[in-house]
Amino acid sequence: MTSSSGEVVQLYEITYLGTGPEPEARTVEASEVAAVIEYAGEHGVQVLVRPRRGQVEEPGTRKEDAS
Repeated sequence: MTSSSGEVVQLYEITYLGTGPEPEARTVEASEVAAVIEYAGEHGVQVLVRPRRGQVEEPGTRKEDAS
């Protein structure tokens, strides 16, 4: 993914473990990972952090979306 300034942004997939039958997952930018880990530590939540592979396009930028 690229930011509005045109730089490539590293994304990470965060999975919250033990939150129910289906773990909750979300994608965050590298700058948000430390805050997610800090929150998890303060609230006793286990998280799995994995780098997201491949390019992720911003919504509405694909050619199919434009037609």
